[in-house]
Amino acid sequence: MNRRTFLSAAIATAAVATLTPGATIQAFAATDPRAFDRADALLARMTAAEKEALVRCDFASLAHLGIPALAMVDASAGLRGEQNVTAFPVPLAQAAAFDEDLARRIGTAIGTEGRAKGYNNLLGPTIDLTRTWHFGRQAESLGEDPLLAGRLGAALTTGMQSRQVTATVKHFAAYTQEVNRFFTDTLVSDRALHETYQRPFRHVITAAPTTSVMMAYPKINGTFATESPALFDDVKNHLGLQGYTVPDFWAGADQVAAAKAGMDLAGLGPGGVKLAPGSLTDGSIPAARLNDAARRILITLFANGLVDNPLPAPAQDVSTAEHKSLAHEAALGSTVLLANRAAALPLPATLKSLAVIGPAGPDALTGVAGSTYVDPGTWITPLQAIKARAGSTVTVTHAQGTIGDIPLTTVPSTVLRTSGGTAGLTGRYYASAQPTGTPVATRTDPVVDFTSTPVENLPTVWSATWSGTLTPTHTGLHRFSLLPAGTATLKINGTTVVSGSRGTRRFFLGTHDYPLQGTIELTAGQAATIELTYNNAIADPDAMGQTTCGLTLGWQPASLIPAAVQAARTADAAIVFVNRMAGEAMDHEQLTLPADQNQLITAVAAANPRTIVVLNTDGPVAMPWLGDVEAVIQAWYGGRGMGTALAAVLFGDSDPSGRLPVTFPASAAQGPGTTTATYPGANATVSYDEGTAIGYRYYDAKGQQPLFPFGHGLSYTSFAHGSLEAAYDTAAKTVTLSVTVTNSGTRQGTDVVQVYATLPAAAAAEPRRLVAFRKITLAPGVNQRITFTIPADDLTIWSAGTWKLVPGLYTFASARDSRTMTAQRVVTIN
Repeated sequence: MNRRTFLSAAIATAAVATLTPGATIQAFAATDPRAFDRADALLARMTAAEKEALVRCDFASLAHLGIPALAMVDASAGLRGEQNVTAFPVPLAQAAAFDEDLARRIGTAIGTEGRAKGYNNLLGPTIDLTRTWHFGRQAESLGEDPLLAGRLGAALTTGMQSRQVTATVKHFAAYTQEVNRFFTDTLVSDRALHETYQRPFRHVITAAPTTSVMMAYPKINGTFATESPALFDDVKNHLGLQGYTVPDFWAGADQVAAAKAGMDLAGLGPGGVKLAPGSLTDGSIPAARLNDAARRILITLFANGLVDNPLPAPAQDVSTAEHKSLAHEAALGSTVLLANRAAALPLPATLKSLAVIGPAGPDALTGVAGSTYVDPGTWITPLQAIKARAGSTVTVTHAQGTIGDIPLTTVPSTVLRTSGGTAGLTGRYYASAQPTGTPVATRTDPVVDFTSTPVENLPTVWSATWSGTLTPTHTGLHRFSLLPAGTATLKINGTTVVSGSRGTRRFFLGTHDYPLQGTIELTAGQAATIELTYNNAIADPDAMGQTTCGLTLGWQPASLIPAAVQAARTADAAIVFVNRMAGEAMDHEQLTLPADQNQLITAVAAANPRTIVVLNTDGPVAMPWLGDVEAVIQAWYGGRGMGTALAAVLFGDSDPSGRLPVTFPASAAQGPGTTTATYPGANATVSYDEGTAIGYRYYDAKGQQPLFPFGHGLSYTSFAHGSLEAAYDTAAKTVTLSVTVTNSGTRQGTDVVQVYATLPAAAAAEPRRLVAFRKITLAPGVNQRITFTIPADDLTIWSAGTWKLVPGLYTFASARDSRTMTAQRVVTIN
């Protein structure tokens, strides 16, 4: 669905030259008083009905006033739903680059392409924080740290808005899970809400006060975010937003209540149904509130140049050579080298043969499913890039090994039998969420594969079971997949092979399915009992509000691993690509890699001592094979530049310069959200008991040792940090720190210097917080003195309804990651 359709209308008729990508533009600065004066002047001319029409998004009726329609598009990694645009790495990968300048250039490129495609409102950046590894949309976030997300979010926003568009920063606030996302009540302390979840927005709004902010789906402490006067007071009065607020699509329950509470662009509420004319001028909301909402929308349009610069006719192809090069640079900057035993990487010049295994061709994932997915168009796959870089001196072979995290071919009736010997399985359907009592219907189903209610007379919520036997056609490891909208469990010979829940089989804006996976060893010709249970109790409503259902039982009877092992055994090195599906409207129930991918890595590593694993995932996964492989690269979903960037890192043409923007846990029991109450919640309520301590702060507070800490990432060279100098400027209210960085290795490389602060004990704060970072590239033997200026605001805590700088001793430390400090200095702040 193209979100432009929600807001299509006539735009201002003033003639301007059509802009092409890269053209010079002039927009009002966010602080230009003309934007406010012009908004006030136009507002004074408008009738109450016209103000209401503006708030209701009825732009067609406002064309005579020269007010442009808002044409919206999702734009966190490029333009979703469009072709011939640039697919940049997902936001979490952008965060892994730890590079504000790069983020600003990405924002500028997306803004340029958005205008050229006919959009003036870009729905992005997404600056939600990753609270737990379960979060299915973590790839759309900018990591777990408020400062990192805020600084990069500000750079992306100002970059976008430099191109005569307005950004919509999302989602405000404390939106960290997909399970029950439309109605979960999030219980979070006032301090955590402000210090942690609102802080990224504070950075963005400070840099771009006339941007717009999207309110999130869940309830916060009992009230929908879209209807919470307290949250609107926070974003407008405490954070200083001068632009407008807008609900997420289908968020909340009452658009009039939302408008009264502080929603400005209130025409995109539940179900996408616009408010009726007169619904905001009949006394339901105060006239002052209507005026404020209309004024904020006008200020945003004037300040970002939308009124004076009507949109051009949409161009067919807006992805320039410069933008494609930027996508490669971004993928390169986000690539994290997690492990590198025995200097396995870069690949040696003596390499003669290389086995590439796994989804490394067109089946490599370039983006996350849902609102952030961007079509990469024609791009260079990792396999193509590796072959091109290897040249004629290295023989590169490809063995599939695994097809990755995708649904499998439906199990055919030819291998299924009921207890009576009929082809298929015995299905029993029940009129409740649990398959108990007398079935509504009992029948033989040849296969299990449906996307609508399979039998008549079933209620809105129902369940079913299927039973019989399965006779394998092969001996060895078998893969099974379930593709449900609801909850399903598959047992074979009494062993649970696959189990889990999905709100939807596939998010309607995405291109990827959300299967559940499992494996089991079976013997050809030996019948195995099969039991399958299902209910649709948690299936998400569809776009029309109807409860959905669906289940497909799939399998892969012949394992691809043996052929991959053979390819690895005869090569000098093996590179194994693995992936995990992720996206909107799904969470991860397990930390493990899905399907047969762990078995593949273990088998290949046993056959080839120089095995390198490339994790094309949205975030952390368990790595039981870590001690068996020589190197691990985190590639995220790297957009159209992922292939060329990986080849450059593997062969040593570039240093791996990404760092982890999220902590990688050593087990599923680490980090926040390890009980039902804290994730995904009980009785539609989830409790953020950890307070401000999410991410590395939680690990530090609880004394947990992660698999890889926040900020971790290896280089092909080495760096030394000199002593740290620090001083507090009372007048400027800033801390200035300086440190000398030296490339102590033998080749050029990139370091990310991180600075953490420990606040005085009286602050009762987290053990340490990131307060600065800088990416620096140095030639071998070269050193450079770098200086950080840290605003006192970044050292404050939220206390008794205000920001407070606690006097006392502050310890500042330069670091390689959140666990590896290199130097420290104590500063007194009074």
